[in-house]
Amino acid sequence: MKRSVQLPMSALLALSFGLICCVVFSSIAWVSDQNMQRIIQTQQDQALTSRLERIEIFLQDQNSLNLLIQHPKLYENMLGQQDNLLILYKNQQPIITINPLKIDLPSLHVTNHLQFQNDQTDTPSTRLAFKRLKINAHHYTLIAGKQLAEGQQILASYRQKLLMYSVVDILLSTLMAWLAGRYILKSMRQLIQASAEIHLNHHDSRFSTQSISQEVNKLTHSMNRMLDRLDMSYQQLARFSEDIAHELRTPLNNLIGQTQIVLSHSRTQDDLENLLYSHLEEYERLHQMIESMLLIARLEHGEYQKELTPIALPSMLNDLVDYFSFLAEDKQIQMQVLMPPDVVVLGHAVLVERALANLISNAIDHGVPQSQVKIQVDVDTLNTRVSVFTPHVQIEARHLAHLFERFYQVENSRHASGRTGGLGLAIVKSIMQIHQGKVQVENLHDGVVFRLIFPHAVKS
Repeated sequence: MKRSVQLPMSALLALSFGLICCVVFSSIAWVSDQNMQRIIQTQQDQALTSRLERIEIFLQDQNSLNLLIQHPKLYENMLGQQDNLLILYKNQQPIITINPLKIDLPSLHVTNHLQFQNDQTDTPSTRLAFKRLKINAHHYTLIAGKQLAEGQQILASYRQKLLMYSVVDILLSTLMAWLAGRYILKSMRQLIQASAEIHLNHHDSRFSTQSISQEVNKLTHSMNRMLDRLDMSYQQLARFSEDIAHELRTPLNNLIGQTQIVLSHSRTQDDLENLLYSHLEEYERLHQMIESMLLIARLEHGEYQKELTPIALPSMLNDLVDYFSFLAEDKQIQMQVLMPPDVVVLGHAVLVERALANLISNAIDHGVPQSQVKIQVDVDTLNTRVSVFTPHVQIEARHLAHLFERFYQVENSRHASGRTGGLGLAIVKSIMQIHQGKVQVENLHDGVVFRLIFPHAVKS
């Protein structure tokens, strides 16, 4: 595969600016050339007009006219140029003919008004001015001409200088654009160098590049924020590795210790059966922990994102209350459901049910006997909120911000870690994230409440 050419940004800026300068200077040169042509032609027309006016003065004086007719060379010498042309007709008869270059005159449509015309259409060599006069009952036709070679030479010299100046200006502008690009992009090069020095052993490093460019400063700020998020994720991953090692070590130590004790001497069949039952509990705990971790991984990779469907909350909550009723009765806890009819949210039914089940299960596990767990649904214009309130229970403020982290457990709740392995609330948080919702926890004056907030519209 052919590799594309890559250039530094300063070079690209210089080339781009050079192309822009080519277009701009070419346009200016073309306009200047057109103006110069018009100026030269105007000057020539003015010179021819002045010549015809002088001839008109001669025509007013009969003596001067006779002298001019008798001595045409005199006027030719007065003009002092061999490229001039003067022809005077009186009653259709030529009386003065000064045409040293023997220029062929084209067909002229002569009127009483001064007119201008080139001798040829394609490659003109002479500019002509002509008009008709009536003096003392005689009709005169005046024709004056001037060679275009002088004006063309001036125009050629002007074009040559214009081209030279344009090329020099384009080169200088391109060079200045390259130097300016190097200066402006200096902070960008520093940013690239600084990013190359960041690695795993210095993941807490941040960019300190300051630039006169607002975009570079914004990029620096955005990259620092990205590094903050990566550092946070790295720290979470490190804590996760430590937590999972701790959580797996406990059941494994139990399995190893119990097995070593049993193998230290002969045991009866009952002892071995009890050992197997104990091992089975640890295996089930490990299995539940692994299943929860896999569920969180699938949730965070968005495997359920395309399976969102309308869910009738009243039916789902009533089924969950019936399911947990026996567990609630064992702890002498009542459950109350308050919600409007026909409440529908958009989500994955199995996952929403899992999140609600985890909150209800936690409320029953940590609830006080003879109390009433309240499940309430509120609907407003933007969201649907499901609240699970556990009375007479408070969570220390230092724990609230960490409750939904993986393996985080309040010390007095360690007894319930066997079912979820400290991942129950982390699963709830991941479920709400794929529904673009929120999960909240708050201490009230008479208990603690967990809330699931479902948006009415889920953005794809």
